[in-house]
Amino acid sequence: MGLRPVQVSPAPDTSLNRPRRFLRGALFWLFGLSASILIGSLWGSAVTGSRTSVAEVMGDLAAEQVVQERIVGWITEGLVSVDVIVAGDTASVDRLMAMPETEQVLADLTDQLVEAIFAPVGSTALVDPASALLPAVPQITSVLTDAGLSADEGTMAALVSRIEPIPLDGTGEIPVTSAATRVSAALSLAALVAGVAALLFGGGAVLVSRDRVAAFRNLAYRLMLTSLSLAVMLRLGSWIADPTRGASPWRAGLSTVLGSFTYVPLLAAAVCAGVMVVVKKRRGSATEPVQGPVSGGGQG
Repeated sequence: MGLRPVQVSPAPDTSLNRPRRFLRGALFWLFGLSASILIGSLWGSAVTGSRTSVAEVMGDLAAEQVVQERIVGWITEGLVSVDVIVAGDTASVDRLMAMPETEQVLADLTDQLVEAIFAPVGSTALVDPASALLPAVPQITSVLTDAGLSADEGTMAALVSRIEPIPLDGTGEIPVTSAATRVSAALSLAALVAGVAALLFGGGAVLVSRDRVAAFRNLAYRLMLTSLSLAVMLRLGSWIADPTRGASPWRAGLSTVLGSFTYVPLLAAAVCAGVMVVVKKRRGSATEPVQGPVSGGGQG
């Protein structure tokens, strides 16, 4: 009795009726929309939750004239409040701002802004010019002495220590308190809702499909394309925002934001690609030829 391979394959997928096709298409579209929001929210939550990224952006923005003027204003108001300088003495202010140590003072105040950005919701964030100025007291004393003012380091340190902290939620101040905390929480909630929606719509699309394995692969393929598209747009947007690297502080900050954590959508794309490969291999193994006895020709 002869043996020959017999191909065992699943039954062909019959065409769906029109209402079911419409429902299936709508579910796939809703899944794609939910997946886009999910990946975008995960990326945004990673960016706003990173102190390193926010500090880098704030460092860029600190070079912007409007922001720098506000920070210099805090220093000036503090020194005026304890009679180190008099209001309107722009010459002394200019000399103090020209000190090499002033760069570190500005950096310290920028770090305080970053801390305020990540402050818990409902807390009161302050800028403390005194803590930033105290290390520069010897240089401040020297500048004022050169300007003909009577000053000594001990007295100057005591005066600087009396400078009151400035609440950031006050009138005219930079409204940054808990900004990153609020945005990160909102994006995390959006990611949770979008994730649940993607599971529901994706699961519905699989259930109404006759070939559910193919439908599952379709979902993974859509999610992979969504993730790759977002990664490409972020990198392209980062370059478009600041193609000359340093064109302006605002554009540099935007470029830093868009270029941060692009590995999040790339990682999602890699996971989806792996799922597609695994599903394809398992389906291929399920349709391999099965050897079995088949009645052939008669006995010789």
